[in-house]
Amino acid sequence: MAIENNTRRNGQNDGQATGSSHPTNMLGNSRSSESDSDDDSSDTSSVLTQIGNDEFPGHFVEHEGRLFHSHGDLPYPLPVDGEEQARLNSQHKILRTLLGSHADGPVATVLASEQGRQKRVLDLCSGTGAWVMDMAGIFTDVRFSGVDIVPIGPRTIPRNVHFEVADVTQPLRWPDETMDFVHARNISLAVSNFPQMLREAARVLRRGGLFVSGEIRRQVNFAPGYPGNPDVDAPRAERFYRIINGVLAHRGLQDYTRNIPTYVRESRLFSDGRVRDHVIPIGDWQVSRGRRRRMGLAYLEAISKLARSFGPMLRNEGYTDGFVQELITGFVEDMRTVPGMVGVYQTVWMIKA
Repeated sequence: MAIENNTRRNGQNDGQATGSSHPTNMLGNSRSSESDSDDDSSDTSSVLTQIGNDEFPGHFVEHEGRLFHSHGDLPYPLPVDGEEQARLNSQHKILRTLLGSHADGPVATVLASEQGRQKRVLDLCSGTGAWVMDMAGIFTDVRFSGVDIVPIGPRTIPRNVHFEVADVTQPLRWPDETMDFVHARNISLAVSNFPQMLREAARVLRRGGLFVSGEIRRQVNFAPGYPGNPDVDAPRAERFYRIINGVLAHRGLQDYTRNIPTYVRESRLFSDGRVRDHVIPIGDWQVSRGRRRRMGLAYLEAISKLARSFGPMLRNEGYTDGFVQELITGFVEDMRTVPGMVGVYQTVWMIKA
């Protein structure tokens, strides 16, 4: 279900290209009951209308000098401006380096060319579109669709890509068994009901299609060999996560990341698969040089930006500016100075039965 372009607020679309040497197809509202279920059909057909430059401001609202989505009934709490887009792009590079690929699972096998069949991929909560653009450059004969509540994906795109504005908590517009691969990375701040989203993802997947989830846990973690006690060894970071998760839960965004493997199994919609926890170094305590040191420093910067991006949400909940500044500063300092601190990126991939 596409979001209606009917909320006009002050704002702008930071960091978006306006020129185009390829098709520009940031898409909006459904206008007919037609579908693009046929392999040769186009996602940019009469089903959807292109969002014009004058319509972009209606998707954003300014608060405390940051831009947020203007769809007030949706729970996503973070800004969507240029600063946040830079963080998302950095996080994308970190996760790609961490995995050594763009996604866990038998991606190449699932997307291998088949005569007479168009392979298709759907990326939920696509954000800046970095994952889609990278993947589309690798699998050039596969059609990629990215969906998000704000039009912050690139507007200059290759011919096998399109992005559209839609609410992924609502039924997807694609018919049954349309997609070969559904990718859902870091959606826990946007999707409150994961089992419902999972059923919808399974509906649009073809049999033998691949579903991949990836979530960074919102908690203090220590590397193997560092049996740290969060309350003792990183109390400011532990306090930050406790408060953040409490506020998010109040908004309907429970931290369900640990439950995702259970949700997938209990759905009985998938067969073969795998669950993995990937450890992300934070800072440079672990190594003095090399790729992991660069990753650790980049991730420290990324989570520090993330902490600051939660500031407007906390103040909106009634916390004073002084309290918020102290909370964020303490979190960043613990992350920077406590040895053994890591992030955990959990991936789950399953094949539709």
